[in-house]
Amino acid sequence: METPFRQPTIAEVFEKILVPGIFDRYARELVDRARPIGPSDRVLDLGCGTGIVARVLRERLGGAARITGLDAAPPMIAMAKSVAPELDFHEGNAMALPFADHSFDLVLSQQMLQFVPDRAMALREARRVLVPGGRLLLSTWRPRTHAPLHDALVKLAEKHLGPANDKRYSLDGDELRTLVVEAGFTDVRIDTVSLTEQYKVFPPRLTAMGANIDVSSFSDEERERRFVAYEADAAATIASFTADGIIAAPSSTNVVTAIA
Repeated sequence: METPFRQPTIAEVFEKILVPGIFDRYARELVDRARPIGPSDRVLDLGCGTGIVARVLRERLGGAARITGLDAAPPMIAMAKSVAPELDFHEGNAMALPFADHSFDLVLSQQMLQFVPDRAMALREARRVLVPGGRLLLSTWRPRTHAPLHDALVKLAEKHLGPANDKRYSLDGDELRTLVVEAGFTDVRIDTVSLTEQYKVFPPRLTAMGANIDVSSFSDEERERRFVAYEADAAATIASFTADGIIAAPSSTNVVTAIA
């Protein structure tokens, strides 16, 4: 009997497409900037997704490292546990961390803060769980114009599906610095890191999902018709970033370093 087709989950897509295409390289950059890190340091991967920052940490530090990952999305935590069952992953809320005061020496957070409803509270919680003198390193994307593939695809998605409510690129510059300073951190520094994303395949629906476009008002048939039209337009855009079978496009992130 023929096996029914199953659409991949968002956690599967994240792990199989976005991690190798973008998040693995940015995770390595974030961990490199966090050095020195010793195997005795207690490290929190805050907003861990499928756990790529935690996995890079374990690769660099070895089995003795004390690494904890936390994410609000159960599917992401389930995927993280399936990929690296030896690591300590928890489902939880960044605005109410389930850890005691001064539990960590280092908090790393890759592309999470801009999605949190109360960003200031999340930063205060990160400071609370850090030891005095502990370090925070976090990243947030720079404006979408610094990611031309995603910028072009979001504009096409809006043309076919409606206005975006895109949180991915919503925290930058003075607003970002002010939030970190007002949460009580000192020695706040913001650097820019730019890398080239590389994909063997990039489903354009990923961008529409990431842009948080509300398609709930459409019938199933109308929604699918619009997605198909969007994908047809997007194919030419993706092709313009493709060479030798690899989709390659620049992107750029802020990296904040600060002391609790």
